[in-house]
Amino acid sequence: MWLVRQTQWKVIARTGDSESGTTLRWEFDSQAEAQDMVERLLRAPSPGSWREHSTPE
Repeated sequence: MWLVRQTQWKVIARTGDSESGTTLRWEFDSQAEAQDMVERLLRAPSPGSWREHSTPE
């Protein structure tokens, strides 16, 4: 018998528009690791390539 709790943080980034863009996904074991990836994407060398988008609550 196993009782398992798995928690993963996901970062999803899309380039281009919703029809012709590319979606990239990463999974992390901790919130800190996921947040580091978000910050790396926001600091990417191509200005305007990534911007933060939050889901409605």
